[in-house]
Amino acid sequence: MTTDVVLLDLAATDPDQYLVRHGEAGRGPGWRLASDLAAPEAWPAVARAYADDLGSRSVVVGGSCALQGYAWRVATLSVGRWVAAGHGVPLAEVPLRVRLRSGRTVGLAVGAFGADAGPSTPEDLAADLVRHLSPLVEASRTVSRLTPRVAWGNVGSAVASAWRRAHDAAGPQQGEAVLEAARACLDAPAWPWPEVPLDWQARPDLPLRYRRSTCCLIRLAPEHRACTACPDLEPAENDRRWSEAEAERAPAPRIPVGAHVGG
Repeated sequence: MTTDVVLLDLAATDPDQYLVRHGEAGRGPGWRLASDLAAPEAWPAVARAYADDLGSRSVVVGGSCALQGYAWRVATLSVGRWVAAGHGVPLAEVPLRVRLRSGRTVGLAVGAFGADAGPSTPEDLAADLVRHLSPLVEASRTVSRLTPRVAWGNVGSAVASAWRRAHDAAGPQQGEAVLEAARACLDAPAWPWPEVPLDWQARPDLPLRYRRSTCCLIRLAPEHRACTACPDLEPAENDRRWSEAEAERAPAPRIPVGAHVGG
């Protein structure tokens, strides 16, 4: 479905992160229009499927995690494309299809758009994500019953995770410029939060990390624990878990960084 060279190059470099494939039309079992997720009636099944996959009886947990997972996958495409080429994916305009499995976003098919289409600044990228995600957030809340603050906190964490991957993939020479773009994106006026729902923790001796101000609730599922960035953990425990996760994580494949980053 996609004909965008930049997205295809990103996916070829890091296929587990950038969920687009050459020739993928977004048809068949599990695929649907992304806009379908703006309908409240879509979310009971999505939340139930995710909860079942976690071994939980709570659709609150399932709906929370499903929203965050979708937001992360979509933000990853737009952030990655902006870092590489100076324009994000025009989510408010482009046809977009999503493949769900057990409530999880496992595939995205992006319609064709022009090379210079899409948001061109971190702030514009934020506004485009807000336009795309706002109806999905509201629809998901009809089943998850999350407060707006918690639901949008999930989105904020998802967007931060997308920027963190781009930061790691950019390499040390351009990492600081990517982090500055990430801060500008998450501090943009378009977001419906009075202050950024996380705190970046950037130190020269440690990989980039952040601490959330809201919880995604995955810790309420059986045999799951609070995530590395959970606000309910003591800062020292956050640091320990980030270090533990970093030791187990493969290095991010390098992606190209355009001259616009830090320019």
